[in-house]
Amino acid sequence: MTSLTFYGGVNEIGGNKILVEEGKTRFFLDFGMSFGVAGKYFDEFLQPRKCNGILDLQEFGLLPDLKGIYREDYLEHCSLKTGPRTVDGVLLSHAHMDHSAYVHFLRKDMPIYCTSASKDVMEALDQTGSGSFIELVNFKESFKLGEAKKGGLKKLDSRHIEPVPRPIHEIDSKRFKVGDVEVEAVPVNHSLPGATAYIIYADCGPIVYTGDLRFHGYGRQFTEDFVKKAAKVKPKVLIIEGTRVDSNKIESEGKVKDDCKETVERTKGLIIVNFPVRDIDRMATFLEIAKESDRSLVINTKQAYLLQLLEESKVEAPRVDDKNIRVHLPKKTWGVLCDDRFPDEIKCQDYESWERGFLDHKNSVTYEEVGKNQGEYIFRCDFFELKNLIDIRPEKGSAYIRSVTEPFSDEMMIDARKADEWLKHFKLYPYLQAHCSGHANGLDLKRIVEEIGAETVIPVHTEKAGEFKEFGKVLEVECRKRYSV
Repeated sequence: MTSLTFYGGVNEIGGNKILVEEGKTRFFLDFGMSFGVAGKYFDEFLQPRKCNGILDLQEFGLLPDLKGIYREDYLEHCSLKTGPRTVDGVLLSHAHMDHSAYVHFLRKDMPIYCTSASKDVMEALDQTGSGSFIELVNFKESFKLGEAKKGGLKKLDSRHIEPVPRPIHEIDSKRFKVGDVEVEAVPVNHSLPGATAYIIYADCGPIVYTGDLRFHGYGRQFTEDFVKKAAKVKPKVLIIEGTRVDSNKIESEGKVKDDCKETVERTKGLIIVNFPVRDIDRMATFLEIAKESDRSLVINTKQAYLLQLLEESKVEAPRVDDKNIRVHLPKKTWGVLCDDRFPDEIKCQDYESWERGFLDHKNSVTYEEVGKNQGEYIFRCDFFELKNLIDIRPEKGSAYIRSVTEPFSDEMMIDARKADEWLKHFKLYPYLQAHCSGHANGLDLKRIVEEIGAETVIPVHTEKAGEFKEFGKVLEVECRKRYSV
């Protein structure tokens, strides 16, 4: 018998954690953070306590109460029982946090199945992210003691812990087995490289899981091919994302490019743009605009680090050494990069070890260089980087493009109002809003359901599951309830 239990992604956008069971085989489809639930209880300065392991998150239902899946260092520190692994692995559709963030809490021997590009994105997050809970690729044991120099014991921090690679299996477009169940990874297009859907060849009949997908990005053919392949297997169940099921707005990456290029062409000064940090399609869009307008696209060191990792994967992505890409070196800590009073060995200490390689990269650029030659650049700048405008000082005739989603939560609206004040201060307001979603709209979702033709459709990753009833036989599931297939 095959069963499905949904521990997240039900009546919410994101947080997918779907347990598939067949015979002795058990595995999860994604293991992500529920931003909605997490946002009810936590914020930037009210975070789960590492010393409490998984307990703070379980208190609010953010992690399922299951044995044999969580990291033993956290369990032992909280005097909780440990035991053998009870799940055969986790299949990640992609590396957005609402699908992958809680991998951090999984035991170090838990097999993770994902594409090579998803592994690269998680590796970049591991290396460049901040916070206590980002061990997605490399596991570091917590709460370890060591010998102090003067005798006795001392706590060991992460700098003194050797990382252990998690058992990550790269499954790009492959058929593979998880336990006794055969699974096929089929690439789809999303707003992050490496997105994949899965076809699970269960005894009851094929189960198709879309992950997140769309038809309007540069990799739209991936999604087209996935729908055709999924239809051929005549699935028993289709588990489909429905983020935008209630919207028929037609968007495209091409439309974003056309709108933004028009603004760039009529602007003589600096172009400042905010787009999602790991959206490689959007980065490619602005790189094309830069090339066509005789400018260079300035990205930050986190983006440059990700591009370097992606060079080893078979992903179409810009290259850091592209002649129209520059890597911005901002003021950090002491802010002495452009101060000749300090030697290079002091300047480099302003930067993290992973970003020091960009200090002498041929495509690196300082705030001074951007400020002096503003008409030559498209400068990527998100909310947390607005402070860099104080150093660059956008000149008269500059423009701002907002190429991210509209704010949809109280916190996002507060941040948007603050950002507007910065833009008004630097005479960059009003601005162009130009964005397209990483998710298929209602018309495209209807098409997917109809063309795949599954016996039963289970909407997830949506607040409007009822909208799917117009498309076919729909099962609206409840969280933490087990369903036989």
